[in-house]
Amino acid sequence: ELMLNLQLGIRHAVGKQGPITLDLKSSAFDPKEKVWTRFPPEGSKYTPPHSSCDFRWKDYCPQVFRTLRRLFKVDAADYMLSLCGDQALRELSSPGKSGSFFYLTSNDQYMIKTMKKAEVKIFLKMLRAYYNHVRSFENTLVTKFFGLHCVKLAGANQKKVRFVIMGNLFCSDHFIHRRFDLKGSSLGRTTDKPQTEIDEYTILKDLDLNFIFRLQKHWYQEFQR
Repeated sequence: ELMLNLQLGIRHAVGKQGPITLDLKSSAFDPKEKVWTRFPPEGSKYTPPHSSCDFRWKDYCPQVFRTLRRLFKVDAADYMLSLCGDQALRELSSPGKSGSFFYLTSNDQYMIKTMKKAEVKIFLKMLRAYYNHVRSFENTLVTKFFGLHCVKLAGANQKKVRFVIMGNLFCSDHFIHRRFDLKGSSLGRTTDKPQTEIDEYTILKDLDLNFIFRLQKHWYQEFQR
């Protein structure tokens, strides 16, 4: 049901395309700049009928994320198809250490991660700086974020599930032969697998990174910038 709720909400959010301007007003970044929409099973004036439970849907800073998707050259129709097709989402088998759950689109382009309330607050505080960074550096290598949403279930439960949609870094035309989870720390940051068992799917850590990278001069200068 949660997966269906996510898809219904995303389809609704992306379908409401409004005017896009790069010079956003301060109000667009206001954490209170959010829109609640109710999705009753029988449908409403603004939402389609569906087979899931009654729920409410929230978009955080919709204008900011709509503009970010434009800056990242994301086609709205492709984005919606990737996330909202019949077989679009699959849940990854185990949650992360943070307790978050992850969904991956079938084309591997997008990842959905559930977030805690405190994480959402911090993310929204960072949003203006993140937006300015993306505007300044078109080829940025930081994670690409495309939307921040919340599903609130109706009834006695009233449970809220907050989640972010981001680009999947491992979706690449290049063959990936080593994968690293780098946190900038050395405490316990080695893999516990013997060398003979390490393959392209093993998640390696900071102290396993024993390479020197050599870049072409203009790539190096751009990377430093």
